[in-house]
This record gives sequence, structure tokens and C-alpha cells, in this order.
Amino acid sequence: MRRILSELFGTRRRQYQVGVEFTDTQVRLVSLSKRGGQHRVEGFSIDELGVIGDPHAAAQCLARLVKRMGVKGQRVSLAVKSSFAFTKSALLDATLSRRENDDRMLAEAESALPYALDEVYLDYAVVESIPTSVVSSLIARSRVPQELSSHAGVYQKMLLVACKADVLDPVLEIAEQAGLRLDAVDLDSFALERALMQSTFLPLKEAASQPLGVVALILLESGHSCVHLFHNGNHKLQREWGHEQTNFDSYLKSQLSDEIIDAIGSARLDYYREVASETANQVRIALSQLPSDEVEGELSLALLGGNGALARGLIETDLIEEMANSLLCEVKSANPFRRMTLGEGVDSIALDRDAPLLMLACGLAMREASA
Repeated sequence: MRRILSELFGTRRRQYQVGVEFTDTQVRLVSLSKRGGQHRVEGFSIDELGVIGDPHAAAQCLARLVKRMGVKGQRVSLAVKSSFAFTKSALLDATLSRRENDDRMLAEAESALPYALDEVYLDYAVVESIPTSVVSSLIARSRVPQELSSHAGVYQKMLLVACKADVLDPVLEIAEQAGLRLDAVDLDSFALERALMQSTFLPLKEAASQPLGVVALILLESGHSCVHLFHNGNHKLQREWGHEQTNFDSYLKSQLSDEIIDAIGSARLDYYREVASETANQVRIALSQLPSDEVEGELSLALLGGNGALARGLIETDLIEEMANSLLCEVKSANPFRRMTLGEGVDSIALDRDAPLLMLACGLAMREASA
């Protein structure tokens, strides 16, 4: 059996944390610290990949960012897409020992995984504690196996996560080549949950207790985009779709001669109107796929993140308002740093400009150690 990847839910406490995201065209890095319960932005940086799809080029790009930020040797959190991972939840007696939990979760993995255990990295974590009364209700509705007896006072909901080694190994190698020490490999959905709570437009004290309803985080990226749907702050579903063009400049260059690009205004509006229409349509499709027995309420807020050119284009052409009318909810630009303080030398204007691109990297850097 391949080793269990303990880094996936790492438990070390540290003062500083670096989050790194790789996209098809960029490497994005955020460095945070936390003092007195308050996150502080120590630095951020974005660099373009010289060669798309080349792990060596990605490692070189990350090394440049590491040198620029002065974070060599720091611990780093990386992400893998949830769509590349296998997850399964299970209810276990809370009185079981760690060894017994290991045995039970390995048995779950062996029976559920479509791969051999020596082909994957495995880990699990306690998601929440569930009283016996709730478990009994679930048994009555055939939502959990009958063999779960009611003798235990509390059950634990465990989440098993598995990722194929051929997906994760290249990411680990990139971090090593760049001179960073791996602290955690996280799922993008987990990291985005953390960033979402910083991006909501609720007072901080209310964010954890006041229901958020359904929130859409729309990440517009080069060549593909994705919408993540959350219910009361918990990730429920994601939907990806592809598109040919990445921003208005590439659109113009593919359609028009250099001589008339500057004279065209309507083409820019038409392009972003097309982006807004397709995005709203994809969000509606994703909403229709939410499990009705688990999610209540309508879409209450959509946050726009990802590629800066796309996000700013929609904002500058006032098409966010058109998207809001189409989705029947408020649409805003995502900013996970709005409740954080800034370290010395952090450019607040540049951070505000680049914030929509840094949702995932910020969520990774926000990662907290469990007790």
C-alpha cells in the first residue's frame, strides 16, 4: 500500500504560511501570518508561465516568486482539484482509537476506490461530530447502514480523500525544485471554503453563525472557467466549462487587424457580454444540479474571481449588473483580503486589483492546524 499522505490534513502549527496556486498560464503566491486571531498579508506575487504545461517551467516560475518574496525554506500549501480526487464520507464511533480509525478508513478505501491502494495517496479527517439521535434518524431514513448501532454517545463524520500518485507527484516535485518545504496538500474546495468566509459581505462575527444560503464563486480562467457552489459556507458542487479566448486583447487580435483595434469600442462590449451570458448560463446549470434534499434557498450572492482581465472587463463594461439581473442575485468581485491587515511594504492598491486572482492561494495560506 502506498503511504498515507499525512500532509493532506497537516497538523503542525506555524506563524507564517505560504499558499501557491498553479493555473495554465500563471503561478500565484500569497504569504500570510496570524496574530491574535487576525490574518495579516505579508506579501503576494503573480508571475506568468513561460511554457504552458511544462513542470520545469512551472518550477522555475515558482522559484522566481520565492526569491522575490523572500520565502525560500518556508512551508507551503499546494492544492489539487477536487475533480482529480476521490472523496467518501463515513460515520464512525467517536470512542474508537486512532489505530482503529486507520483500520476502518483503510477498509473503506479498499472497498470504494476504483484504483489499487499502491497507486494513490490517502488521508482522512474528522469533519464533524454527530449525536446518536441524528444517526438514529438517518438509519430510519435509510441514509446510513443499519449496522451503526446507537450505543455510542457521539459519532464522527469522517472524510476519506484519495488522490492518484501520477496527479500529485508532479506537484510535489515542483515545490521541491523551487526550494519550498511542503506543509500540506489540500483540495481546492477546502481552500476556497476558507477564502469564501473572508470574501462574504457580512460582518465578521456574523459570518460563522448567520446562514449564507447559496453562494456562487465564479473563477474565470484562461481557456476554462469554473463555478463553485456553497451552501451556508460548505462546498457542495463545482462545474467547469471551456472557452477559446482568455481576455479581450486576445479576442481582438484573433478577429481584427492591429490598425483598427484602438478604434473599436463595441467589440469589447460584445465580447464581455458573451462572457457574461455564458457564465450566467453555466451557473444556472450548476444550480439545477444541487441536491434538493440537502440545499435550501435561492442563490443569494455570486463572487467573481480568477483571471484579472476577464473580471475587470466585466466590471468596467457594467456587465456585472447584467449578470446580477440574469442570476437574480447580487454579483461582486471576490476579495479574500477585505478583513485582513497588511504587512509593511504590501501595496494595498495592487492587492485590491489582484485579489480576484488570489482566492485559492489565499485559502491555502489561511490553512489552520487542528489541535
